[in-house]
Amino acid sequence: MLQKIRVLIADNNRDLCAALAEHIELQQDMELAGVAYDGLEALEKIRDTHPDVIILDITMPYLDGIGVLEQMPAFEDGTYPRVIVLTAFEQENMIQRLISLGADYYMVKPFDMNTLFERLRQFSRGTQPASPQSREHSADYLSTPKASRPKNNPTPSDVELEITRVFHEMGIPAHFRGYVYLREAILMSVHEVELLGNITKNLYPRIAEKFKSTPSGVESAIRHTIEIGWQRGNVDYMCDFFGYSDAGKSRFPTTASFIAKVTDKIRLETRFVS
Repeated sequence: MLQKIRVLIADNNRDLCAALAEHIELQQDMELAGVAYDGLEALEKIRDTHPDVIILDITMPYLDGIGVLEQMPAFEDGTYPRVIVLTAFEQENMIQRLISLGADYYMVKPFDMNTLFERLRQFSRGTQPASPQSREHSADYLSTPKASRPKNNPTPSDVELEITRVFHEMGIPAHFRGYVYLREAILMSVHEVELLGNITKNLYPRIAEKFKSTPSGVESAIRHTIEIGWQRGNVDYMCDFFGYSDAGKSRFPTTASFIAKVTDKIRLETRFVS
């Protein structure tokens, strides 16, 4: 009897997950081990389902794809699942980071579905490596580069990915609840810049309603996340980002100034036109 390749999908894009799951079920040599919509759920399902291959997105709530790679549990025999990363990032340092953490392959969105399934079969064969550091890595661009997409008409995914990239550079902790609130605050502000006029009255209540929290709880969680990021993250990068001198390293920006500054940066980088 043919042993099927067990595939776990970890991506917060539910439409993409549904499409991938449907295609996997149509493959005679594959079966769906599970679907996770955030990084913490992905770690849990890796432990529970022991997939052969993981299709892993970089931008997920609670814990991003890099965090999943950093914390990925080994199986009882000391082996790890193979990992194919889906990403829209093309920065060399990001790719090297993925490789160093054990990604076997990466594909740039949008990708060719047939190529993905070829790679699933390719990397499921043979003995799984004992550790991420012992993997042999491939690194090829397999789809239309992000740079060739129209920059004056960014997709929602382009904006979200740029936010995630900036947070990753800063070292903002992705497992904090405030990370999710902060990401949503900037995403809303990019699309509705007038929200920055009074974030206490305009922005926090919107986020609180979406996540079933309170405005004060949202503000407190965001402030705590910024503070921890400033203490434990890339403070040199953040000082340069916010225009602080070395003497300013001991203080961190207010939540309002942080959200406004990052929003401006995202709108500039994506050439967002409202």
